Amino acid sequence: MLAVSAVIQKNRLARLYARVLELDTPTVEELASRSTSSQTTVYDDVKHLVEIGVLERVTDSQPHRYRARRVDMTIQTGEETFQITPTLLVALAQRDSNENIELYIGRHGVSGLATAIEYARAYTKSEMNARIMAREQEIPVLEAETILQELQEIPLDVEDESLTQLDIEALDAAVEVAVDE
Repeated sequence: MLAVSAVIQKNRLARLYARVLELDTPTVEELASRSTSSQTTVYDDVKHLVEIGVLERVTDSQPHRYRARRVDMTIQTGEETFQITPTLLVALAQRDSNENIELYIGRHGVSGLATAIEYARAYTKSEMNARIMAREQEIPVLEAETILQELQEIPLDVEDESLTQLDIEALDAAVEVAVDE
């Protein structure tokens, strides 16, 4: 748990995790080419993320390729409980480049951002709106609308990857066989 908290607190590690998710199985060289950090720093960060179990090495030969592991952990801080997921880590990685996410974290903390992600999931499915979130979280409607707009694409990008791996043709073939029998 302490290891994952380092990823939450060090935005550089969260950004690296998000890049690995985005690139699927990159090498350190590929990660370094998209980073402002040196290749040595990226190598050290990847090594650290592998040691704490957030990344895994997927090749034995050089150059090594890495994959992001699906982090799913529940954290209790005081009276609050929240989920640490790849979606949260990607949102945290965007805080340097997204003023609204940074402001929201400043006001509500990481646990508040995790809660906002839950609302954003429902928002993308049209099961939630900013007024409901604002009322339930006791925040201004404009603040709820702003963070929902900023976060709405993240769950779609990060969590719907499993849906894109679904083999529709194989499912159709299975249905045709079942219908024929």
